[in-house]
Amino acid sequence: MGVLKLAACVGAALVACAVIVPAAMAGAPAQRLAPPPPPLKKNYATSWEEYQDYLKDAKGGTKHTFAQLPDWSGVWTHSGGFALDPSMPRDKIPDMLTPEYKARYLKKIEDVAKGIEWDPLSYCLPAGYPRWLLEPFLRENILRPEQAWLLTEQLAEIRRVYTDGRGHVPDDEAYPLWEGDSIGFWDGDTLVIHTNNLKANQYQRLEPDHSDQVTTVERMRKIDANTIEDLVTIYDPKALVKPWRIRQVFSKVTDPPGLRINHWSCEENNNVVKTGAGTSDFVLPGEQGYKAPTTGAVTAPK
Repeated sequence: MGVLKLAACVGAALVACAVIVPAAMAGAPAQRLAPPPPPLKKNYATSWEEYQDYLKDAKGGTKHTFAQLPDWSGVWTHSGGFALDPSMPRDKIPDMLTPEYKARYLKKIEDVAKGIEWDPLSYCLPAGYPRWLLEPFLRENILRPEQAWLLTEQLAEIRRVYTDGRGHVPDDEAYPLWEGDSIGFWDGDTLVIHTNNLKANQYQRLEPDHSDQVTTVERMRKIDANTIEDLVTIYDPKALVKPWRIRQVFSKVTDPPGLRINHWSCEENNNVVKTGAGTSDFVLPGEQGYKAPTTGAVTAPK
């Protein structure tokens, strides 16, 4: 089996992707920073406090009919790189983390510099939220008066945002989920979302980990014909020293016209394996266990 020193990529649409070492580690030019998101109007102790303040400002929210809902139709993709916070220099990220999670993050970066990286997506698991925000695959948004369905092509992950006035799942019935539990309301053309009940995970490859105490507030709106902006505040008392305010952008895909989202099963052609050293390797064509990209046929032992 050939060790290619490549990080794991999954899905029929991708063949391989190289490990990306942070600029500070690789001696590359300084990263180009995006403008920071607008600050919050005040400091909030919890995500629920922030969400309730928006609900109060919106006087309980806008009750849209089908005809009044914003038009978020079409196919979309994540835009502007895959950093959790494109406005923050990477060497400042540890300052956002508690001692435990700072140590975990620095160990991750140290391992990557040695060529050791393993992405849990290589097990064909969902990305989960908040990592859902950063994944590069195609997306669709289906808006109804009582729900918003936010879909990514990757493993057909769907976030259901309930906008019918219901609350979260009661604490005695809740448990951590890949996409969490999301409720929301419309403030004019802005979808305001509160998400909790999430699994512990990582924000993205080469990004920090978060705990299962993470919650978020999003303000998601279409800012022009081809751009959706998502302003997110991340709260995680176990992993963050203070809430993390980020901005993510999604761009409409207009070329080629008529592009469709496809459902694919990662496991049927996943040729990524984890080595004893904890890094990624690929089963190559002709080697035992290799899965053909289109048919999923497995190469038998010689």
